[in-house]
Amino acid sequence: MKKILFFDATNQWILAETFLFHEDETVERKSFYSGIHPKESSKLLIQELRNVLITSDWTKPDLIAAALGPGSFTGLRIAVATARNLAQLWSIPALGFDSLNVYTSYYFREAGDPVVVAIEAKQKKIYFGMEDRRGFFGSMDVKPDEILERIPEDRLQAFLTSQKYSDRPDFFEGVSILENLPSGSAILQENISVVREALELPHRFPYWKLVPNYVRGTYVDDRSTT
Repeated sequence: MKKILFFDATNQWILAETFLFHEDETVERKSFYSGIHPKESSKLLIQELRNVLITSDWTKPDLIAAALGPGSFTGLRIAVATARNLAQLWSIPALGFDSLNVYTSYYFREAGDPVVVAIEAKQKKIYFGMEDRRGFFGSMDVKPDEILERIPEDRLQAFLTSQKYSDRPDFFEGVSILENLPSGSAILQENISVVREALELPHRFPYWKLVPNYVRGTYVDDRSTT
């Protein structure tokens, strides 16, 4: 068995989880923390990572997997810097995943139907991702009323019938993500071949390859969506 540490601090929540990677290519969650902490990841991320490692009785993992964005500009930098620093400190490989892909893969497995995830992104926009049986579609930085123009025709039906999840249901209608925080379990299982490769050939997954997935080139301080 190999040990995987997964975390996400790219949005207004913190996820910290440990997983066991078994020889039959399944992942088993061993310990986890999830909580809503807007603008607190710089204070709490390392603390919660330490807690899940202690709960798992691990000194260090064999692999780090982290969400890289899109999301909060500050959250992205903290998440990537933390993943890079820990991977370098422990001399272990590091994997990065699109945050929206992390969320859509989790809710898709949970719902069993096409899902859409929308993260409020300032400037009257959302970060948009969708998953159906064909896989992940996204990430997009888009205004809600422009989404239909961006969906390929062969995936339009999936979008129209999808279960929608949103961190701001008052802005983009959907099930509140804050009431059902995601997990890294589905994205790891979906990418099991990459996980195995990283564990077997760690030199191909160095810490310095992790970079923030900003999606948008510029950011503003105004968080208003009106």
